[in-house]
Amino acid sequence: MSDQSHYDPSHPINGLKPLSNGDGFTLPINPHDGSRLHDYSDPMMANGLPLEDVDEDDDDEEAEDDYVAVDHDDVNEYPYWFRRPPVHHRSKIDDLHPFVQVLTESNVEDCVAVEEAFPVQERCSREKFQYRLGRCPELCLGLFTLPILNHGQPKPRPTLVGHIIATRVSTPHVTDKSMELPENWKSERLTVVDGETVGHDDTGMSIAIHSLAVSSEHQGKGVGSTLMKSYIQRIREAMIADRIVIIAHDHLVAFYESFGFQKRGPSKCQFGGGGWTDLVRFFLSATRVPLLTSFQVLEFNTEE
Repeated sequence: MSDQSHYDPSHPINGLKPLSNGDGFTLPINPHDGSRLHDYSDPMMANGLPLEDVDEDDDDEEAEDDYVAVDHDDVNEYPYWFRRPPVHHRSKIDDLHPFVQVLTESNVEDCVAVEEAFPVQERCSREKFQYRLGRCPELCLGLFTLPILNHGQPKPRPTLVGHIIATRVSTPHVTDKSMELPENWKSERLTVVDGETVGHDDTGMSIAIHSLAVSSEHQGKGVGSTLMKSYIQRIREAMIADRIVIIAHDHLVAFYESFGFQKRGPSKCQFGGGGWTDLVRFFLSATRVPLLTSFQVLEFNTEE
């Protein structure tokens, strides 16, 4: 075998040229032959000293100064420290500190005040509020505001800023009779005229919303949307109806469609002068499940 020769730094090895800080060191002709390293005459250096002269204790002390011990069991937790905290984009409704609650007869006057946001001919009367909140309060929902109190302040009465008032009906849409106040509502539980129930029908599987109102002072803050989302969720989870029905003017149709309501064409209802559109929001009731195929059920849930 030929004698070993020193490596020329200007000559690449296998097409690779060493880094500049490697200049002056000798390497075997065959860089893969690590067994020949001990034959080199040039001493191997560490921090400017031959390896045999390096104090291992000094290395340990320096390592202790420069590094911190890590418990590798916690390595998976490191991404937590690089996550941005969740950002809550504050909205106008946040300033109201809102909460929703079922309405009762004690809220009649509150509802009368909120209803003033409607034109006079479309407002629900005080008697109708008394009737609906007394007969089916579980179907009526209010959004209240209650300011944050300082310590020691007396608790004020919550302020109603929006409401949904509804009754049960047996028809698949809102009718004039379902909007009316039964003549003997204080003494009669059920009133039927020409084969149709007037007002609330305990056996109806449709929930008719007669009023979604927001006080003028708080409109444009998302009160109506918050109320509707909460109301739909409550009715759906309670599984007490097949559908929610409502009538609306044309400029509000898109608003209700955004909550899953379907437009059913012009309404025959002449309440408040007419000019309404029928809308319906269906639910998957327990009685309808066996009639659907598994594919249809999956498709329906996707639309939900």
